[in-house]
Amino acid sequence: MQFSSAARATFLATLSVALSTSTARAFVRTPQHNHAVRRAIGSTAASSASCLNSKRKRELALLTEASKHHWFSSSNGSFLSVRGGSTALFSSATDTSTSTVVEEETSQKENEEPKEIFRSSYRPLPYVVSHVNMNFDIRDGETVVTTDLTVRPNAKATSFHGEAGDDGNSNDLILDGEAEALELLSIALNGKELIKDMDFRIEGDALIVPSALLPPLAEGVESGDQQSVLITTKVKIVPETNTQLSGLYKSGSMYCTQCEAMGFRRITYYPDRPDNMAIFEKVRIEADKKSYPVLLGNGNKLEEGSVNDSSDRHYAVWSDPFPKPSYLFCIVAGNLGSVQSTYTTVPSGRKVHLEIFSEPENVSKLDHAMVSLKKSMKWDEDTFGLEYDLDVYNVVAVNDFNMGAMENKGLNVFNTAYVLADPKSATDTDYERIESVIGHEYFHNWTGNRVTCRDWFQLTLKEGLTVYRDQEFSGDMMQSHAVKRIEDVRGLRASQFREDAGPLSKLKLEFLLLKIRYPVFRVGTLTHLTIRTCVCAR
Repeated sequence: MQFSSAARATFLATLSVALSTSTARAFVRTPQHNHAVRRAIGSTAASSASCLNSKRKRELALLTEASKHHWFSSSNGSFLSVRGGSTALFSSATDTSTSTVVEEETSQKENEEPKEIFRSSYRPLPYVVSHVNMNFDIRDGETVVTTDLTVRPNAKATSFHGEAGDDGNSNDLILDGEAEALELLSIALNGKELIKDMDFRIEGDALIVPSALLPPLAEGVESGDQQSVLITTKVKIVPETNTQLSGLYKSGSMYCTQCEAMGFRRITYYPDRPDNMAIFEKVRIEADKKSYPVLLGNGNKLEEGSVNDSSDRHYAVWSDPFPKPSYLFCIVAGNLGSVQSTYTTVPSGRKVHLEIFSEPENVSKLDHAMVSLKKSMKWDEDTFGLEYDLDVYNVVAVNDFNMGAMENKGLNVFNTAYVLADPKSATDTDYERIESVIGHEYFHNWTGNRVTCRDWFQLTLKEGLTVYRDQEFSGDMMQSHAVKRIEDVRGLRASQFREDAGPLSKLKLEFLLLKIRYPVFRVGTLTHLTIRTCVCAR
C-alpha cells in the first residue's frame, strides 16, 4: 500500500517508536481505521499502559476517532481529510442531520477506552477458511452478498483441547463483522439453516459458531486432510452510505472496495486477519449493464454474460488460484474507460493482459502509468527473477480513495493522483511519483501478496521490503541511486522530524553548530553552560 504524505509521516513516526524497544508495544486499534494511522501507546510494557492519566486517555480516544475518519488537525484548528496525495478541508456547510449523527457518535466514543492489542497475544485460529465463493448482487440502495466458506480445523493451532484463549472460547469459530455495516439475512451449515442464540450467537460485531457444530481436530493430521464444513452466509450492505471508504463503497459512479487492514468484515462475516489465507475460487458480480458495464475482481476472469431473467443486468465471474488474506480482496463495478496492452513474462513466456481503468474523460492521461507498469515488470524479472503469475493485471484509478494506492491481487486500486499524468501539464516530479507508486504496488505481488504478514505487527516487514524494492527500482530508472537516496532522506526528515521547525529548533541548531565548529567538544559542564547561555540569549 502507498500512503499519503500525512499518513506516511504518522506511519514513520509509529515505526520509529515501535523499533525503539524490544518489548511488546500496545497499539490503538478500532475495527474501522487502517494500519497507516495506528499509534503506539507510550508504554514500554503492558502494565504501564494502565497507568496513563485521564488526560492522556482522552487524547488517545480522540486520536482513535480522528484516525477512524481520516482526520488530522490543522494549525488553524480545523480538520483535514487526507486521501491519497491530496488534502482537502472539510466543508463547513455540512448537512445538519449528518452533523448531529457525527456528534452523537463522537460523544459515545469519547467515553470508550482504546482497545490495546499486543503482539504477545497472538495465537493461531482454531478453525481456518480454506476456500471462498461469493456472489455480489449490486442494486441501487442495497447490495446482497452471499458467501460460501469452506471451514476446517487448523492443525497449527495450539489452543485446542480446552485451553481457553483471551475470549474464553478458544475452539469456537469467530467470524469478524461490523454490526453497523452488516445486516445478517441468513446463515446455514452444510445447507441447514442455523437459528440465532441456539446454533450461533452474535457478540458485539462478531458472529460465533460453537465448536460443538464443527469437526474436531485429529492430532497428527494436516489441515488439508481435515474434515471440512460449508458455512453459507447472506448479508445486506449499503455501499451508498458507507462514508468510511472501507469495505464496499460507492465513489462517484462506481463501486469499489478497500479492505486493508480490516475492511473485509464490512462486506461479510469472515476471519478477517492476514494469517487466514484462502483461495477465492469464484467471485460473481452482478449489476446493471448500462450503469456499470465494467465488472472487475481479483485473479482471472472465468466468464461473463447477461443475467437470464433480465436483459438489463449482466455478471462476471473472477477466480484467484492463489491463497490470499482477506485484506487483498477487491471488486470494482462502474462505467470506465481504459488503455490496454500486453506483456510477455520471462522466462515462462506467459502473455499477460494489462489494462488501466479510469473515468472515460481521463483515459488520455493513463499512458505513462502503462509504460511504468511494463518497466516494473521487466525490472523485477531482471533484478530479482520474479515474474507475474496471473493472466491479467488490472489497475483502477478512483477519485475517493483513503490511500495512495492498494496492492489487491491482480486488481490494484489507485488514487487518481498517482495514476493520471496529463502530458500538457504534468511535471517531472509527477512522472517520477507515478512510476514509483506503480512499481511499489506491482512489487507487492511477491512481497506482501504471495508472501504476507502473520499479523499487523509485521506490517513493517512487507511494507519495508517493498519500499526498498521500489527505491532500488526508482534509482535504476533515474540512473542515480545517490540522488534517489537524498530525495528519500529529505522527505523522511521533513515528515518525521517536524519538531525541527518548533520553538526549540534554534537552540538545537546552535548546539549542532558548536559541535561542528569545535570537533573536540565534549558533553559535560561546558555543554550545560553553553545551553544556558543560549537560552538566556533568547
